[in-house]
Formats: sequence, C-alpha cells, structure tokens
Amino acid sequence: MKLLHKFMAATLAVSLLAGCSSEPKKEGPPSDKDFILNVSKGLEARWELADNEDTDSYSSAELQKAYTKFLKAETDAVGKESKYKFKDKDLKKVADTYYKGLKLQEEGIQYAGTDDYTNQEKTWELGYNYRALAIHEFEKDYGLTVNSKYKSDLDDFLSQYSVAKKEVAIQEFVDNLQESIQYTKDESQSDEYTTYYSTIIENTTEYTIDSLSIQLDFLDGSGVILYQGDDYVSNLAAGSKIQSTVYYDAEKGEPSTLRPIITVYYN
Repeated sequence: MKLLHKFMAATLAVSLLAGCSSEPKKEGPPSDKDFILNVSKGLEARWELADNEDTDSYSSAELQKAYTKFLKAETDAVGKESKYKFKDKDLKKVADTYYKGLKLQEEGIQYAGTDDYTNQEKTWELGYNYRALAIHEFEKDYGLTVNSKYKSDLDDFLSQYSVAKKEVAIQEFVDNLQESIQYTKDESQSDEYTTYYSTIIENTTEYTIDSLSIQLDFLDGSGVILYQGDDYVSNLAAGSKIQSTVYYDAEKGEPSTLRPIITVYYN
C-alpha cells in the first residue's frame, strides 16, 4: 500500500511539472541584441539576392522590381522599428538613422533606372548613405557580424563610410538651409530698371561643397509663381560665407512669398 502511495505521489509530481512546462513562456519585446542579429540577417538576405542578379542590363521596370525585392528581403528580416524596445539610447539613435535609410530607399525605387538623377540622389542614394553610417556603427560598437560568405559585401559597404558621412552631412545642411534661408530685396544693387534679392550662405559643415543650384520662386498672395530666378554657387569651403543674388523681373509686381529650391551636386 505504501508503495502504491509513493507511486501515485511521484506520478502527481511528474504531472504537475509537465503542466508547468507546457505553459506558454512570457516573452518581452525583442532586445537590443535581437535587433543587431536581425539587421545581420536582413543584410545577408538582401545580399543573397543582389549578388545573384545582374541588374546592369535591366530596364527601368525590371530594375525597380529587383530593388523592391532586395529591399523587402532586408525589411522583412529586421521588422519594424516599433517592435523593439531599445535599452541603449545611443543604439536607438543609430537605429533611427538605419530606418531612415530604408525609408528613403523605399521612396527612391520609383526613380531607379530613370533620368531623374536628382531625386535618385535625394532618395535611393541618400538612403544607401544613411544605411552605411548606421551599419558602420553597428559593426564598430554593437558587434554586428555576418556569415563569412558575405564578409566581402560587408567590407565593401563599410568602405563607403567616409563618403557617406560627407554626403549625408551636406544633404542635411542643404535641407536645413532650404527651410531657413531668407532672401531680401537688395537695395544697393537694385534700381528702377533691375531688382535683385540677396542672402548670405554660410557653409557650417566640415566639408567643401562642390556646388549648389538655387532656384528662387517668387509667388503672389495666391501662391501663383510670378517669376523664377536662379543662382549657382560653387566650391564653398567649410566655414566660408558667400553672397547669393537672384534677379527678379519687377514688372511682375511685388512678390508676396519667396520659395527657395536648393540642390547639391558633387564633382
């Protein structure tokens, strides 16, 4: 009888243990390490496709389809940023840069293979540069690695860091400049026959800016463009200032608003 009781007690204990082990584990949001691991998986998935596809002879439609596939492989692996709860605030900032690059590349797919080189540079190429900055930090400070099969892909990507850093800094400067620049009527140059609007541009980056193309739209109170003027600034050294002056046809009437559109070009 005692033997039966011991057997029943042992059976009950095993059952209880089995019941506990079968309960679903409570898992929190992916960790910082999970994020880095998923970025690695995303890069490998993207490079696996890209390395096995020769896009040089593709039409615009074929190239856009291929780029969509490459980008999706990466984004599917890493997932949305909102699913991660970053403990390292510095890592979160770099992750923001990384996701900004992905978003820009997604926006830029529509320009792939077209003659719209300006928008290609502002989206697809700029997105590449943001990703290059982020991947450099992930590899240097957060232990990102890839399978040996993709080591050369990673090395090639990391080798673009210096160029990417420069081009991101200049583009961000241009974006901020476009929002803050103010042209005012230049009375010293204007007379009854000609009208000019001027401003001072200061290069606050650490790089020489090869050239800036400035289009200045003069609008009336209804937002209708009265006139479009332009200026071109080249070889703007780091820390230097230059005056930009745009001619305006005064016969069009007094403008209500000035809207600058600034594009950067690299040699």
